[in-house]
Amino acid sequence: MQLNNQPIEKLSKRTDGRLEVHSIFHTIQGEGPFCGTPCVFVRLTGCNLQCPWCDTEYTSVRREMTPNEILAEVKYLWNKDRWNKPGLVVITGGEPFRQNLTDLLETLVNEQFYVQIESNGTLPPSPFEYNINIGHREGAFIVCSPKAGRVNPALASNACCFKYVLSHDSMGPDGLPLSALGHTANPCVARPPVDWERPVYLQPMDGQDEVENRVNVQAVRESCMRNGYILQLQIHKLIGVE
Repeated sequence: MQLNNQPIEKLSKRTDGRLEVHSIFHTIQGEGPFCGTPCVFVRLTGCNLQCPWCDTEYTSVRREMTPNEILAEVKYLWNKDRWNKPGLVVITGGEPFRQNLTDLLETLVNEQFYVQIESNGTLPPSPFEYNINIGHREGAFIVCSPKAGRVNPALASNACCFKYVLSHDSMGPDGLPLSALGHTANPCVARPPVDWERPVYLQPMDGQDEVENRVNVQAVRESCMRNGYILQLQIHKLIGVE
C-alpha cells in the first residue's frame, strides 16, 4: 500500500468568500445517513491531517470558485441527469471545515438543496444552523468520521451521526476501531460523547483479500449486534462509482 504523502494544510484564512475546489461530480452516496442517494459531490482541497492510509486524492487540482460558481456547476450536473428537483450535495475533502463553508451552505440551502459535510471532527464547524434530524432532508448535516483521538466539542454537538470503518484486528472493547486510516490516536480514535443518542454507523474495512474481507464483515456484524450500531457497506465500491 502506498502511503499518503499529501501535505498537511492549516486552517484557511481567506476572507473573500472563494473556496479552493478539487472536483465536482455526480454519483451515488455510498455511505452514511443518506446511503444510496443520487447526489453531487463537491470535493474541496487540502486537509489538516495526513492519514497514512488515506487513498483519496485531494491536492493535485485546485480551482478557486465562488459559492455561486459552485452552485452553477452543481445545477448543471443535476439538470444534465434530468433529476426532477434539487437534492443531496455532499461536501467532502480533504477536510471541508479547513475552509469557511458558511456562504456556500447558505447558497445551496437557499436553492433547496440539502447538504452533507464529511468531517474528520478535529476542527470547529463553520457558523450555520445545522440539522441533526436525518429523517428530515433539509438544511445542512455534519457527518463526523473521526481520525484523531479527539473531536472538537462544537462539531460533535452539531453532528447528525458518527461513522467508523472497522478492521477485525483493531477493535476496542466497545466494538469501535482503535485507529482510523493509520493516523495516530491516543489512546484510540475518538468516540461519540458519553450521552450520544444519535446514529453510529460501522462499516467493514476493505481487506487484502476475500478472506480478510469476510472476517471484517463478521467483526462488524457482531459489533453491531452487540452494541446497537448501524451496519453499512460502502456501496459505491460495490457498484463501481467514485
